[in-house]
Amino acid sequence: MSMELFVIMALKDMPNTDQMNALAVKESLPIIFNAHVDMKKHTGYLPAVLNGKKSGVETYVSDYGAVSADFPDFDSGKYESPVVVTFRWGGDFSEMTVAMAMAYLLSENFSATTFEPQGGTFLNTEDLQQGFKALLEHPIDGM
Repeated sequence: MSMELFVIMALKDMPNTDQMNALAVKESLPIIFNAHVDMKKHTGYLPAVLNGKKSGVETYVSDYGAVSADFPDFDSGKYESPVVVTFRWGGDFSEMTVAMAMAYLLSENFSATTFEPQGGTFLNTEDLQQGFKALLEHPIDGM
């Protein structure tokens, strides 16, 4: 079963993986992304190292207008040229941890908004931080 997180943010704020790595260091997160990946153009699996082990997450960027029907009650007006970053993973909890950490970094540093479609809820920065920290402290499936 595939799961997703959607992050809504301004296109101009979308960082590359070098910037994400710097933010991860600043936030003391044990995650390293492949260097020099332009996340505005990247489509597909984004490799990462989480707690010294290979991981990653599927990552896609879409124009907000193309998927706005998925967010009928959301006002994207605070974002200039809004985009939706989709993080998708299967049953691998290390990939889920990478997705939550990336959503946290984007929310914390770029005022992005995260939507969790399985539950139909918006997650604030604290929700994301608590989620990935819990997964790091209590790994599932040998993560």
